[in-house]
Amino acid sequence: MIFKSNNGKSFTKEEAIDLTVSLSATDANSEKKWRGFYNSLSQTELQGEWDEYWKT
Repeated sequence: MIFKSNNGKSFTKEEAIDLTVSLSATDANSEKKWRGFYNSLSQTELQGEWDEYWKT
């Protein structure tokens, strides 16, 4: 699955997870927590999170 930003840049699932984790991590353990959360999402749920992020 390919994810696109609002300016048309394409990302793989792993790149999309890396980007959203880096934008939302706030402490030393945040990356591990967020990565676990995003890896637990289905493709549809991850696409929804991605779309919601880029709409705002």
